[in-house]
Amino acid sequence: MKLFEQTLFVPRRQRWVEDAAPDAQLIDDRHSISFLGTSVGRSRILIFGIISLLFIFALTARVVQLQILQNAEWRTLAEHNRLHVQPIVSERGVIFDRNLIPLVANVPNFRLTIRAQDLPRDEASREQQIRDLGNTIAVPGEKIDKILTAFQKYRYASVVVKEPINYDEAVSVYLKSAAFPSLTIERGAKRNYLAGVPGKQEPLPESFSHLLGYVGRISPDELDAQVGATYFPTDTIGKTGIESMFETALRGIPGERDAEVDAHGAERRTVSVKDPTPGSSVVLSIDYEVQKHLEDALRKGLAISHRTRGSAVAVDPRDGTILALVSLPSYSSNTFADTISPEAYSALLNNSDDPLLNRAVGGQFPSGSTIKPFYAAAALQEGIITPTTTVLSTGGLKIGNRFFPDWKVGGHGVTNVTKAIAESVNTFFYEIGGGYGNQPGLGPAKMKQYLEYFGFGRSTDSGFVGEADGFLQSPAWKQDVRGEQWYPGDTYNMSIGEGDLLITPLQLAMGISAIANDGTLWKPRLELYETQPDGTEVVKKSVVAAKIPIDEKWLKVVQDGMRQTILAGSARSLQQIPLAIAGKTGTAQWSVSKAPHAWFESYAPYDHPEIVTVILIEEGVEGSSTAVPAARDFYTWWAGYRQR
Repeated sequence: MKLFEQTLFVPRRQRWVEDAAPDAQLIDDRHSISFLGTSVGRSRILIFGIISLLFIFALTARVVQLQILQNAEWRTLAEHNRLHVQPIVSERGVIFDRNLIPLVANVPNFRLTIRAQDLPRDEASREQQIRDLGNTIAVPGEKIDKILTAFQKYRYASVVVKEPINYDEAVSVYLKSAAFPSLTIERGAKRNYLAGVPGKQEPLPESFSHLLGYVGRISPDELDAQVGATYFPTDTIGKTGIESMFETALRGIPGERDAEVDAHGAERRTVSVKDPTPGSSVVLSIDYEVQKHLEDALRKGLAISHRTRGSAVAVDPRDGTILALVSLPSYSSNTFADTISPEAYSALLNNSDDPLLNRAVGGQFPSGSTIKPFYAAAALQEGIITPTTTVLSTGGLKIGNRFFPDWKVGGHGVTNVTKAIAESVNTFFYEIGGGYGNQPGLGPAKMKQYLEYFGFGRSTDSGFVGEADGFLQSPAWKQDVRGEQWYPGDTYNMSIGEGDLLITPLQLAMGISAIANDGTLWKPRLELYETQPDGTEVVKKSVVAAKIPIDEKWLKVVQDGMRQTILAGSARSLQQIPLAIAGKTGTAQWSVSKAPHAWFESYAPYDHPEIVTVILIEEGVEGSSTAVPAARDFYTWWAGYRQR
């Protein structure tokens, strides 16, 4: 016992020596201390201490990160696990024509939604539940998985997997829904494109589809782009046309229902409800009857020429409001509202007539002779000609080894500016554009400059998705893009609307409006006013895009020339209408193997213009033979309609 007391707290090595030989030399190891037979080196203690400090530091940093830096994020995640946020659809605003004829209707329906967060975490269990769910709602599991993958960054929000479903199907799914906490039956709404009030509705003319556009399920990219706006994966959004242009006003503000859920995702109680705010109704400048009859007239013009592609625009030159916008062929907006099948969409995309193209604003075409009134105004303003300047037309001009013909064999004889417009005399415009003998010309730079004054070569800023800019050629462009120099022949071609010059029907309508109204270029206006949910009307005013820098007296000369087109020129068949009309035909060469495009631009009444129309029949051969008859049909109807 004594020996034990003496050796209990002495260095281990010393104790071993004593045990081995009591008189042996004591060996002292200062780097090893023993307690109850246990030895720990000082270096090990130091390492252990450092590791402990690092662990405590890392733990503290993680706590700071979770509790302070990422507090809001984790709180949100916790709330998403505890709460199920279900959007409440706001009623979309109605679209009316200028006479308050409804052009759309909202039809309530049911839809099935899934929230990815409520699916099993285990991959195998998740896949099995998606398959079972697909069998229950008659939707392939692969399709459900594809939808969930597309919106994977919105896993806490519901996504639509089937819409619409009828009442009986909704009841059937509801009875089976206990096995699928992720599945919810929600109230939705379908957009119906019909004219008139319920009970007196009629199918919209086909051309309204390009005008109104359609709504569709919001895509992940569109959802990401809606910065600052409250959109959900279950929402629809305006894709094209009026639906897209006035999306913010029409949509309204959705509501929200917050429901508390248990650990299995089953709802236990409603925590809060925020009611939705309906969208505003939009009253368009479009006149339903004008749109319908202009489409009918265009169809007749297409039938005459045995063609299928064309467009037409009607504008009020007094304020720039668009009365009609027609593009054929078209499609049905209701087809897209019903969720178009891949096969049907592919058929539209592969149709050689391109029915998805809104030709009135997105089609770009050579102008042909429709551009001549603008050059006449420019030449008068620049002093190149006067109203009495004459040119002798003998059938064309010979420049070097090239011949630039008139359309009339033998020519038109002595021609002044009004006759040149009325009979579309090429020789006159060759000379005022490119010059000839003692007659100076505008040249390509001035021609381009004045076309820009009238809005050509750039978008009209109508707001339509896919509106084209058109194109104005120039010597610099030809050199930079084609690596070719500009020849006198290019100037002569440009002076009659040929070559690389491209315009849209809407641009032409707005430009002719500026001639008809003595020099005001309006920005196209499609909306008269909005009616907000509380009944407040917000009027949308017309906007002047530019004042044309041409004296009114010169514009009057051009107007007279366009009137002579009806009285003695290429559109004399319009004299039979009890209405004073002014106009200009156009035949636009664009292909060596295909027929020219046929144009007719006009306005009426001549002395106090109320309407401008532009009609284009693609490959219609001649404006006077196909586009003018279409205009005659329209004005015959409109002459009576305006008297109402």
